[in-house]
Amino acid sequence: MKARIVIGCFFLLTLIVYRSEAQSACELTLNQAQEEFDAGRFYAVPALLETCLSKNQNRGWEQRAHLLLAETYLLLEDAAKAEASYLKVLQSNPEFVTDETRDPIDLVYLSKKFTATPIFSFSGRLGLNTSFIRVIHNVRPTGEHKASEKYTLKAGWQGGAGVDYHYDENWGAGVELNYAVSSFGFESKGLFDESTLELTDQQTWLSLPVMVKYTRSEGAFRPYAYVGYSFNLLLSVKSNIVVDGDIESPVYNFKENRNKLTQSLLVGGGLKYKWGLRYFFADLRYSLGLRNMADPDNRNFPINDPFPYVDDDFRMDNLFLSVGYIHPFYKARKLKKARTKSVLRKTKGGTNAE
Repeated sequence: MKARIVIGCFFLLTLIVYRSEAQSACELTLNQAQEEFDAGRFYAVPALLETCLSKNQNRGWEQRAHLLLAETYLLLEDAAKAEASYLKVLQSNPEFVTDETRDPIDLVYLSKKFTATPIFSFSGRLGLNTSFIRVIHNVRPTGEHKASEKYTLKAGWQGGAGVDYHYDENWGAGVELNYAVSSFGFESKGLFDESTLELTDQQTWLSLPVMVKYTRSEGAFRPYAYVGYSFNLLLSVKSNIVVDGDIESPVYNFKENRNKLTQSLLVGGGLKYKWGLRYFFADLRYSLGLRNMADPDNRNFPINDPFPYVDDDFRMDNLFLSVGYIHPFYKARKLKKARTKSVLRKTKGGTNAE
């Protein structure tokens, strides 16, 4: 067993050394190709790079090699090969951008014909929430009006995944599938013989938000904002009641007394942090409930129940705080319409200046 481990480590070390030497040799080859290019011997450049390009090189090397080839083919007036080489530049580094102060103007012009911005991206999220109750109409099981009532905040949690479609670098649309556990409290004092009643109500949801988003496209930290509409399916309800602080009820299921399908308006925003070609984010979202949570046609009045609770007519809002990860799916491609107007304007401006 020990001999196998030693042999395995030897072969692994040999492979690492071999790849390191191969990459060093290809680095020298790339430098030689650059020298040939600088000397004006353009036809020698593709032949020099051919062998190394057929091997698996690191992305940085591939980007520089294909960029040199794109410049070479432009000077050789081979438009098809220049475009193919620049497309491979973006495949090696989807976020590569030419610089008009550094790169030849014909290369800058060529770059405006291509993009590698993501068309779709996948995201996952996890976080905490709390619920706000907006009473539409007070409903009491006994008709007693002397009792004081209030709703209190409770903590919940949520997790989910989503897919975004990117119309351009700033605007996009997204859809998510989220699972959430939310909760609220209810306190009543003065019912019957000055009794107190405390309710903890916990719901589980499956929601489908659809949103329109705007994102800042530059910098390591990128703020974004969105509005949307959510379809919500109530999966379960668990309610616990305590009377006078010590008499505790069994767990009630009020699902049959609630509307199963509700809708919400969404508004939110957050901050993305760019990490390589990926993103981490923090998100704050407010969900405004649009439908009565209680089902007025299926309301139970527990007149003789020792735990006399009945739902008010109410809407429920939610505040969500989430953190998550975004995985963009970059796609290097040629644009149907090249973005060359800015280059032409600057070229004309330079000509006029001369």
